Order: sequence, then C-alpha cells, then structure tokens
Amino acid sequence: MGEGGSGNIMNPVTKLAKILGAPEEVILNLENKMSEIFGKRDIIEKIVQENDSKIDQKLAILGLDRNSKAEDIYQSLIEKAKQNNQFLFNHFNQFNLSDPDDCRDFISAIKDLTGNLSDFFIKEEKLKELFRLNPPKKIMGILGYEDKIDEMLDKEDVFELFCALRFVEDGDWLNKVFFKAYTYLTKDDFEKRPIRIMVLPKRWSGKGQEFLEKKFHHMSHLKEVGVVFIIPVIKDRPNESLYYFFMTLHYTYEVDWHARLFEKYSQERDFVHKMTEALKVQVSDMPLPNSNKMSWRMMPAYLDKKNPDDPRLAEPHISPEAWHYTRAAVCIDKFSQKFPDSGFDFWRGSDVLAEYFSDASGQESLISFDLFDNGISLLHQKDFNYRYLYHQPEALWNKIFIEYAGEKMLDKTLMENLDKGYVTLGTVPK
Repeated sequence: MGEGGSGNIMNPVTKLAKILGAPEEVILNLENKMSEIFGKRDIIEKIVQENDSKIDQKLAILGLDRNSKAEDIYQSLIEKAKQNNQFLFNHFNQFNLSDPDDCRDFISAIKDLTGNLSDFFIKEEKLKELFRLNPPKKIMGILGYEDKIDEMLDKEDVFELFCALRFVEDGDWLNKVFFKAYTYLTKDDFEKRPIRIMVLPKRWSGKGQEFLEKKFHHMSHLKEVGVVFIIPVIKDRPNESLYYFFMTLHYTYEVDWHARLFEKYSQERDFVHKMTEALKVQVSDMPLPNSNKMSWRMMPAYLDKKNPDDPRLAEPHISPEAWHYTRAAVCIDKFSQKFPDSGFDFWRGSDVLAEYFSDASGQESLISFDLFDNGISLLHQKDFNYRYLYHQPEALWNKIFIEYAGEKMLDKTLMENLDKGYVTLGTVPK
C-alpha cells in the first residue's frame, strides 16, 4: 500500500482514484471488469506501488522526501527542467528557434531520433489545386501577389504556404470555405512521402508574434499534409529549447499516427468524412454505453485545458495525445543515453507519476512528476498555484489500459475506435 505526502496509508483503489480525480467506484468497477476480461489480478496495486517507489527515487535524487513541502518539490522539478533546457540550448549552439539556418542541427537530431518517417499525405499538386479553388487572400497580400495565385504557386513553397494558412487566414474562412474542399478528396489525392520538419522564413515573424500571443507557443503541425513547423517570432522567450524539443518529437509522432489512421480510412467508403472528423479533434459527449460491460472513452483532446471539472475526465478513457508523448519519451530516453550529461535520465518513467504533498498552507496539493507538465510550466513561468497538471493523468489512464492489454492493443484500439468515440470490451480483443 502506498503513502501520500501526508503519510496517510490508503488502499490502492482509493489512492489511484484520488490521483486521477475519479470516484472510487469507477476505479473499482474498472479493476473488476478488466481483471475478468484479461485474467490479470492486482494491476491497480502494481501501478500504485510503482508510483510510490519511483516517486521515492525521484525525491531522493532531488534531496527531498515525502515530508518536503509541495512548493519545494515543484520548484525542484522546475529547476531540473531548466537544467535540461540549458543543456539543449548549449548542445545546439545556442540556436535561435526563429532562424531556419540556426535550427538545422536541431531538426537533424529530431530526425535521427524518430527515423525518417514516411506516411500518407495529400499530394503536393493537390495542395496547389486547393489553393487555386480558394486563393488565400491575406497570404497573397502579405507576399505581394494580390490576385496572382498561379504566380505565387510557381514561386513559393506550397508547404510553407499551407503552414501560413493556420496563423494568417481567418478561422471562419478556413473552416467554412477552404477546408470544405476536403470533402472532394479521394485516396488518389494522397501519396507516401517523408514527414517534413521546418522552421518558416523570418518574413512570417510579425504574424508569428501575433500567433504566440494567442496560443502561447509558436509551432504547429498539419496532419493531412505531413508537416511539423516552427513559426518565427520577433522576440524569443527564455526556456524555449526544452519545450520545442519534446513538442517537435510529439508532433512528429502525432502526424505519423494520423497518417496511418488516414491510410486505414482510405480503404473505406466514408474515408473523407472520417478523416475530416478526426481533424476536428473532438471528444464525444455521448454517455458511455453498456454499463454491464467495460467501456473506455476515446479522448483525442486535453479536456482539462478548458475545463478541469469536465465529468468525462473522471471516466475510463484512453488518449492518443498521451500515446504520442509516450513515443516521444522513448526518443528523449534515447537522447539521454547518448548524452548522459543532458540530465534527461531523471525523467525516465515519470510521465505517469503524481502524488499529493502538504503545501505551505497545510493543504494537500497534487504534484506531477511528468516532464511535459513541468516543461510547459517552465516555459510559461507558472508559479506553484498555476502549475500545469493536464498531461500526467492522461498518461496514467493509458498506463492502466496498457497494463491489462499492452501497448500494441492501446494503439490498435485508439485507431479502430477514434471515429466512434468509445470502445466496449466484452472479451479479450484480438
């Protein structure tokens, strides 16, 4: 049995429910049904024991213990993340994330870690055709082409132009006009080609700064086009290197996963409908069915970012977002082994770890030991009361599923049921 920071001993179901913010009966029901389906016992106890043991190890490395204040533990984790950030900044020759030339070694390192992934994306000529159908007026104005769409497409990189759509053109126009043309795509409009990772030219830095002020970061990705891109900004922020390191890895795997999903959909009659629905990244709000069986909700978005009290967060669910980060974490561990001085070994296996500790006011506060949560908190310079906590619980829900069914089954289940919004397990899936 595990102990929280306050020293209270809890049974595993109670403790896991508390960390996940779910009712105990949800976890108990999950354990009973998943144990019956997969023939595995004491999985919840195993997960809680691993959580306790690994947190004790992390605290010892930090020179702290379970009696340490939550604020001190959080600050020590932020300091660890800051050290990782400084290593990356120096390792890549103090690179400027808004300069394509400065980022060549960075992009090369990302590709070395992921391998040159080739996937199923819209053909380059089809991208140009989409622009001809609905010319992007704001982009054309910025680049000085007025209404000369063919001249722009002859002279400019169409992948760069597609990236610019996301932060230059009006959202309503994109959704109601430009992306409507996707409904006429067929599988013949797609091809296999490598994922592109790129830093856009400095001419976009003004618009990039506006995007940064809205989104609080300056990068994005195009799943259907196969591009991960960083948008230049006028003024870089401190502590960006770590965030863009793990997010570039994360987005690369997100693009890869969705391309495989779209290729699977391309064999079905309603291919384009399923693809466009997946691009909307929506979580079904329909109640989970079959209360007598074991149902898991598909959770393609981080609901906690918008509403930490969303009741769907307390249901059994699995997350493709957290799964992409798990794949990214494997790359980070590979980097750590190649460069031991980077300090990334501290975070190994920590993406699912969290614990309650007493804070300065005497209340219990949940601390995430996840690199993703702490790296974002570092980037946005969040103090203790505004720390990020939304990735770790999603990774932990995935962990529960994986302990019963395995990683391959998690990937397969997500891919086969994303469009439906849930999966109901009656027997062991094949």
